[in-house]
Formats: sequence, structure tokens, C-alpha cells
Amino acid sequence: MNRSVLTYILIIGIAGTAGTTTGIIGKSIFGQEVIDYTGFNPEEFRADGAALLQQYNQNPNGKYSAAELVAIGLEKYRSCENSYSIGTGLASTVVAQTIRNFQIKNGDRYFEESMSKSSMVGVANRAIQDGKDGDITLYLGKPTSAEVANFSENGKVYTKEDYKNLSGKTLDEMFIYLISNKSVLADGTEIKKSSDKIEVTLNLNPDIATYYYKVQMKSISNLDRLPSFKYSKHTYTFDKNMMLKHALVDEEYSASMGITVNIHNTINYSYYANEYMEIPKYNTPLNYSLKGEN
Repeated sequence: MNRSVLTYILIIGIAGTAGTTTGIIGKSIFGQEVIDYTGFNPEEFRADGAALLQQYNQNPNGKYSAAELVAIGLEKYRSCENSYSIGTGLASTVVAQTIRNFQIKNGDRYFEESMSKSSMVGVANRAIQDGKDGDITLYLGKPTSAEVANFSENGKVYTKEDYKNLSGKTLDEMFIYLISNKSVLADGTEIKKSSDKIEVTLNLNPDIATYYYKVQMKSISNLDRLPSFKYSKHTYTFDKNMMLKHALVDEEYSASMGITVNIHNTINYSYYANEYMEIPKYNTPLNYSLKGEN
């Protein structure tokens, strides 16, 4: 297996067209669809979660679209004083690769761990942000298993702006996808309500909603160009009060660095709102089998 292929199986984060009004133009390079984002303003495709949550608090029985409900639930989770989430999944490409993600919020301190490992290679990152406007320290590590890694004690400090250019989001933003009425496709998007939960499935526009995720993968993995998404489908589960409980991400994309490979991710996330977990030191392992009140 050549080095390019080995690199590709580390391109893990975390069909439809964008339309001419977005400033996005599709073209083909060596058989792979490439999107030209010249003139594209991604923030135009992000819902105002704070305003929607305020509206929902005043009128929870109002009529909200699927994308608006998700934006409300994500913002409600983000506004919790304390929280943590656990993500576990699998990437299928040349070889199977495990995916792990852990996020912790303690007041205005934020932590995130992302790891991916196969039988061939592995990568691990940890980041800590002190304050919503604070700098972010990134620690690089080497996985020893799917859920444990050895991290360097010498982290690199980034400003929020520089870190977002590298990773597509800051830690306080928590969620990397652009969610709004303008970033989802009608086909495959639906809302299911019962007495104790609300389930929302979004079929995201693969050119729009994944923009920052693409930026993250290109920057971290040094790709030839932004990856191309075939689809990105999310299912969010909220309790009856719109507090986020679970999410399932199912997506497929291709990425290029000398060669082009297809990657299929499936990741399950569990969210624990209003639960405190201490942010670990740079090299303290986390427990991915931990279950809170969810």
C-alpha cells in the first residue's frame, strides 16, 4: 500500500446540487467533481440558533421546519453550563478505521478529543479552549488502541481565527455542519414526534452544509483540493423539551492526494446535557464506554 493510500485512510473528521444562487460552481477534475466556492459566504447558510431558541422558548408549539428544530436543539445544548458528548463510529475505505470523539464543556472551558485508528495507521488530537474568546491549544498524539493515545505535553497555541482556518470550527461552536433551511434537501428530510421525544432526519445539501468540514479535512490532511461529498444524512433525537440526546451521521465522500479514494463514515453520538465532567490533563485517557443520564 503506498503512502498516499495510508494518508487517505486518516481523512476522517468528524447527491444534490447547490444551485446558481449560492455562488458555487461545479466542475470536474480528473473525473472527480470539484466545487468552486468563489464568492460563497458560508455564514449565509447557518441558521440563527440563538434567535430560534428564543422564539421556541416563547412559543414551543409553533410551526418549525426540520432544519429549524435541529438548530434550536443544537443551540439549547450549546447553552448548557456543563455538558459532554461521546462519538463512536467506523470509516470504511481501503481498510476499516475506528472513529472516536469526545467533547466536554465546563462553563467557559472547552475540550475535544478526536481519534482514528486502523490496523495500518492512527491519528489523535486533543484541544483545549479557555473562554469563548480564548486561544486554543492543540496536542498531537499517537493512538495505542481505538480509544487510548499518547499525547505530547507540548501543545501548539492558536488564536480562534487561526484554529478555525485549520479545523473548520472553534471548540465553543461544537458543531461543524451548516444547518438551515437553505442547507438541507427536502427529499429524505422529515420530523417524527412522540410523547417523549422528537426525531429529526436531515438530508443535507452535500455542497453547502459540509463546507467547514471540507476545509478541516483539506487543511489537516493536506489534500489536493476540498473533498467531494456524495451525501450527508443526519438523524437527531431530542427529548420532548428539545434537549439533544443522540445523533447519527451517515455520509460518503471522495478525497484526493495524488489518487482519489471513496470513504463512508457512520458515527453515533450521545449527548449528556447539564452533566459535569472534569476536563482531563493532556495525557489522561477518557472512558468511551461511560454512560450518563441519557
